[in-house]
Formats: sequence, structure tokens, C-alpha cells
Amino acid sequence: MLRFEFPLRRLPFGKATHTWFAERPDPADAWGFAIYYQAKSTEPVSGFKREQKHTKFISLTGTEDDIFDQIGKNTKPKIKRALSEGGLRFSTIEQPDEVRDLYNEFARGKGRPPLDERSFRAYWPKMLATKMSADGEALVMHAFLVDEALKRANHLYSASLFRSSDDSERRSLIGRANRALHYLNMLNFKDRGITTYDLGGYALGTQDPELQEVNEFKDSFGGQLIEESNYISLPLHWARKLNALRRGRKQE
Repeated sequence: MLRFEFPLRRLPFGKATHTWFAERPDPADAWGFAIYYQAKSTEPVSGFKREQKHTKFISLTGTEDDIFDQIGKNTKPKIKRALSEGGLRFSTIEQPDEVRDLYNEFARGKGRPPLDERSFRAYWPKMLATKMSADGEALVMHAFLVDEALKRANHLYSASLFRSSDDSERRSLIGRANRALHYLNMLNFKDRGITTYDLGGYALGTQDPELQEVNEFKDSFGGQLIEESNYISLPLHWARKLNALRRGRKQE
């Protein structure tokens, strides 16, 4: 279990907490501003609003061949080709600013909000980030929240220059690099003693074509579909509702 505390932006004497991978929420947190991400329990808990959460687990307990064998037949050749292309280079990222900048560039291209600086900086000591580069340029970045005690790596942030390229060959290269980066991450985490590679969420039952495409990508690595829970304390839940209502009124 990982736990992080933040000062509240509008209440200088209060704090918010993010807890990851707990069995279930602590009842004492029901009175504060608390979020439990990907808790193992799937039952309602008094004092919290439960949100269903699905993800894909890839087991890293077998051999390297076992890990590769569970990957889909259409993805394996793309990984093999990427690994044979001499221009691609796998490396870890040591500086949080590089992760932030890569993610924010990607987010701008997709019309998404930038990375939340407050939580990212708090999470960073428990994170590991990697990238695939070509000619000194990062093509794909993955960043993980790592629970050493649970031996679990959670894919938390990712970025790709895929959408910024109009060259079809380069887009294909970036796509292969992305798949190869996942595979090399699995081997890297296996060497570090991690046994569960969490692909970071799965939009079960979605009708959104983009999310369906993401699901298909994650399915291509095999693994097991898992149900977990996000729990939001009721004070935080209602505070969010109130803020959303205020923002709606300002936009009118």
C-alpha cells in the first residue's frame, strides 16, 4: 500500500490523502478528504462513494518466454521488429521534469489537461519511468507507480509522439516502439522482483471508439481482467460536486 498526503489548496490547515492498492478504506478516513485508488475490496464501504475500477494484470512470475508467449500473435512480430531495429534505444528517465514535459506535450496534442503537478511530485519518489528513443529523440514514455511490498507496477502515465507525426513510416515505428517498451518494461520489472504488471485501467463495456481501441491494445498483451475499486470519502465527493456546480454557474 502506498499513501500520499497533500495540503488542501483552499484550507491551509487541512490535508488530502491518496492511498493506492489498499485492501479496503480505513474508516477513520471517511471524515476527511481521502481517495483510495485501486483498492482490492469490491464491496460498498460506509462513508465512501465506490467507483468500479477494472484493469489488466500481466503476471511476471514466469520465465521471459512465458511473458512473451502470452502476448497476442499480431503484436509479437511488431515487438520483434522493434527490438531488431538498431536505432531504437530503451532507457530509464531520471528527472521528473522530463516525464512532465513529455506527458504535457502529448496531452496538448490530444486536447487533454496537463499532468497534475501536485500529485505527480508527491508520487515521484515511488515511480519509475522509461522511454524508447531514436536519434536522441524520445518517441514513447511510460511512467509507473511501484509498490515494492506488493511487487506491483501500475502504468500511471504515458506519452507518445504518434499524433505529432504525419509520416506514416514514423508513425508505424512509434507504434512498434510503444509495444516494445511495454515488453521491455515487463522484463525490467521482473528483474527488479516485481510480479504484477498493471496496464493501468480498462474501460469495460465502453462505447467510446477511442477507449475501445485502447482496450484492444491492452488485450493484445494477454493478462487477466481484474475488478478493483476507487473509494472517495463523502466529504471529498460532495466538495467535488459543489466545485463542479460553481464552475457550471460561472460558465453560464
